[in-house]
Amino acid sequence: MATAYFTITLPNFLFQPTPPQFNVSDIKQELTPLPEQLSSNATLRQLLNYPLIKDQIPKPKRAQLLALEDDTQEIPEEMLQFSKSTHNHSHHHISYSVDGWLIGQVLDEVDDLLDNKVNQTALRAPLLKFIRRRMNNSDTDLFKIRRSSTASFAFCSTVVNKLRMDLNLEKCREHATNYGPFALMFFALLILGIGRTVPWSIGMPLLDDNVKRKNTPAYFGGLSAIRILGPICGYIIGSICNKFYYTLNTPPGLNPADPSWIGAWWIGFLFVAVITFIPSVMIYFFPSTSSKTSEKGTTQTISLFDKYKEGKKQEKTCSEKMDDFGNCFVSICKSKLYMGSVIGRVADILAVKGYIVFLPKYLENQFGIPRYMVHRYMAAFGTLGFGLGSLCGGLLMRRLKLNGRRAAGFILIVSVINILIYTSKIFIGCNSVVNSVGVNAKDTNYNFTRGCNADCGCDGANLFPVCDKNGYAFYSPCHAGCREVKNNNWNMEFKSCDCADGGVVKKEWCKDDCRFSTILFFCTVLPAAFIGGLGMVPGIMILLRSVPPTTRSLSLGVQGMMVSLFGTLPSPVFWGFLIDGTCLVWEKTCSGANGACSIYDPVQMRVK
Repeated sequence: MATAYFTITLPNFLFQPTPPQFNVSDIKQELTPLPEQLSSNATLRQLLNYPLIKDQIPKPKRAQLLALEDDTQEIPEEMLQFSKSTHNHSHHHISYSVDGWLIGQVLDEVDDLLDNKVNQTALRAPLLKFIRRRMNNSDTDLFKIRRSSTASFAFCSTVVNKLRMDLNLEKCREHATNYGPFALMFFALLILGIGRTVPWSIGMPLLDDNVKRKNTPAYFGGLSAIRILGPICGYIIGSICNKFYYTLNTPPGLNPADPSWIGAWWIGFLFVAVITFIPSVMIYFFPSTSSKTSEKGTTQTISLFDKYKEGKKQEKTCSEKMDDFGNCFVSICKSKLYMGSVIGRVADILAVKGYIVFLPKYLENQFGIPRYMVHRYMAAFGTLGFGLGSLCGGLLMRRLKLNGRRAAGFILIVSVINILIYTSKIFIGCNSVVNSVGVNAKDTNYNFTRGCNADCGCDGANLFPVCDKNGYAFYSPCHAGCREVKNNNWNMEFKSCDCADGGVVKKEWCKDDCRFSTILFFCTVLPAAFIGGLGMVPGIMILLRSVPPTTRSLSLGVQGMMVSLFGTLPSPVFWGFLIDGTCLVWEKTCSGANGACSIYDPVQMRVK
């Protein structure tokens, strides 16, 4: 199992993404200034048409500037000298912009000119200075533009967004596939499945053989509760790992609360591989039997194998072994009680497995809970509650002496109660930030392009919710029409936003009303998980008592196979189909087909 966990981490190291290489001659040509734009007599209109300048000036201000009468007065050479101005600017250094300090000066002069504080020459000078600097900084400019195009967010810039689209197209042309990582992880999970099945199918009969019959439910409950500690630790480890970006180098402006965040998933598997290796080695030093002297002086032997199979020492041919296996398999399948128990378990897993797989996505979209916090909540409420329920279920079965029909009736009661609790979750919802983005675009049929951002090139922009001062949520800074990006101690601020009230948007201004709903939701998770755990041990006891003692290990193995084949395998597919049916906004793959979903319908998601 340690080897399997380690193998799962290998795709992160063996299949590193390589940045696409493509011809930059087109963009270089686009950024090469025209001769008239380099002249000291260049008009304001000519200077404003340079692509990098055109991107930075908001449309309303640009329209006002173009309405001015052209001034062809020669710009004095001393105004074109290279120097970073030290006086106060309302537009400070602009991140993700070529010569952001100079663009800041340009935007200040634009404001002053429109307020009639300066003449056109005061604006034309920094514009011409900016354009002339492009002649000697083309390689540096391309590097900065490319860095902006690979940022975790998109802002209003036709040059940057065109390059981003070109990069995506180049990735599609490379025909990169995931078959290598998929095959490696499939092989590792296959080994892991074998390793996880053996201790359970062999361990339960071993425990049943070596404890008093009346104490078996209590031991089974304790074993089930201990087994639940694994997922609890897994969720905690996962929540810690998800706080780190998968490359261990966090992109600016991205944090664990963002929908596009990808956690360092591989660290958890690497850690578990290391801590699993030690007990794996220790198991080899255990004997097949263990003896001790009782208080009466008699010797007691603990069998570490199925005691009902001891004594069968004669060697059998492969054909005889296959015949024995077939006879045992037919024998357990003829047991109506056993098959009923297996079908019930399959139905249980079919309903629960997909729910657990998609619960993080549901909580993230429905309540706006960051992924790393989702795993903590699942461990604290869901998994812990189920573990306590399993322990109490074993104790109750021993205390109330639940056998046969009484145990089946007990399972029926807890199942009905659980269904009622889970049904109540349909009515628990709220308006998260991501949901608000979808609500705001409902009137436009989820088309986020408007007149104020039509020239920004926002097609294909990643979901990066930001809000204006009134809390109105936008799909991304690009869709808010933001042309300026300021990185203040990793707190991103976007300015010159044509679509936003006040012209500024921030992530910090995005609020939701999900606090009470979140508390209410998890108040149902804990009792539901606890009640679900109560039926765990009675179900195991019914299964073990429904077959002859000699076939217990095989019956558990067959049950595990059927549960995996008809429950665990199709459940996520079924749930995924239902959840995909609630999608409002799809991302697109290279072929143009629907890819990942960005925004879901919160009401439909709750009901389905």
